[in-house]
Amino acid sequence: MSHWKALEPLIVEDATRALRELLNQNPGERLYAVAFSGMYRELDGPIYLPALSANSVSAREDEGSGDFWSAEWNPADWRWDEIQFSSPALDAAADAACELTRNETREGWLLAERECIDMLVSAARKLRAALGDAPQLTPDFVLFLHDDENGLDLARRCIGDAAFQALFPKEAIAQRERMRVASLPVEERVAWLVGRLGRFDGKPVDAEDAEQWLIDIGAPAVPALVEQLARPRGRFGSEAARMLGRIGLATPEVLDTLRKRLLARGDKPTHAWCAATLAYLGDSEWLFGRLAEWRGEPERAAVAIRGLCAPYSSFRDPTPAALDYRQLETLLSGSAAEVAVVHDKLKPGSSYCTLRAGELDEALRGLASPHALVRRHAASLLDERGLGAEAGERILPALADRLAHDDDADVRWQAVRGLMAWKRAALPWQAQVRHAGLHDADERVREAARQCLADQGSA
Repeated sequence: MSHWKALEPLIVEDATRALRELLNQNPGERLYAVAFSGMYRELDGPIYLPALSANSVSAREDEGSGDFWSAEWNPADWRWDEIQFSSPALDAAADAACELTRNETREGWLLAERECIDMLVSAARKLRAALGDAPQLTPDFVLFLHDDENGLDLARRCIGDAAFQALFPKEAIAQRERMRVASLPVEERVAWLVGRLGRFDGKPVDAEDAEQWLIDIGAPAVPALVEQLARPRGRFGSEAARMLGRIGLATPEVLDTLRKRLLARGDKPTHAWCAATLAYLGDSEWLFGRLAEWRGEPERAAVAIRGLCAPYSSFRDPTPAALDYRQLETLLSGSAAEVAVVHDKLKPGSSYCTLRAGELDEALRGLASPHALVRRHAASLLDERGLGAEAGERILPALADRLAHDDDADVRWQAVRGLMAWKRAALPWQAQVRHAGLHDADERVREAARQCLADQGSA
């Protein structure tokens, strides 16, 4: 039995007691729903159990809407939105499970998250059974786990297919429509999805869904997207460019269309996405050529620079673009004005790309770059504990070396943050961390080092 599964009897017992107290204190109310809500977790960090939420017929705002996403079924909008139900015994057990989870490997953490969610689904079912047919519960009363991720599936698992379809007919209709669209011949499906771009009208497949479905279709969707991008006054140029980048096919037609749209007059978002997608598709040499031509036009030059920086941001993660610091190092060797644009685009706190397993060599090379921005970026990526122990054997000594010897405080700070992200695997480098906590010239680095030691249990 997992350490999360062991909490289930305590949760059911404590929640049953709390709900019975709620019913006793409100004899005139009839509940139609109770939910476990507000579960909080951070990847590689803590997992906190949800609270209980409940709503009554008299407090319901949307009478029988049949819409799972309405206030009627959103615990944050309910009369009793946060019922603290845990006993000291459950709190202690949850704290222990949380601490064990925090110290797991990445694979262990993900497994613990699934086990915790599965346990809560099971607890919801058992709690519903424990309440029985109490007179203060409506005939169609349900009890479910509410979560921002996979909310519909979790609710369905808790209450069952029959009850779900009876309570949420709109969702059943929407699912049938999505299945119909998914079964269309690919050319017809592409045309239908292109027709949904820009539409947020409450239909089962909105613009965001349509984009993702087109990306998932891949190569067969490219001609239609190229056609959208090629329209001089087309409404969906930026969307088409973004999708072409994520599909990742650098055909001559795709590159030519992106180049022409970037050179033509148009809206700024389309120009920005064309430049970024050209970089994702490996057309950086052409972008550098445009940068050389546009040096007397700061706004156009900035578009090329930001595009060349795009493969280092999180927007590149859904694309096939591989980490390669050579383009960034070339940019950082340019004029002061150009370097300023690069620093603004990749400033601390901006969202960087995620390191992939096959990119470790390039990240370690970047950690030794003569450019501090490249070193800082690489140090940020190297906090990826999910790469596993073998990668950690190469990463951790390199981060410790940067912490000890880099002349840039931002790099040192990022290095110690990286060591902290690797948790107990970084224990062999505690001496370097402890020295930084005492003697680093920058207070922010000293504070981060002390936090790292505290997290490792050796402050």
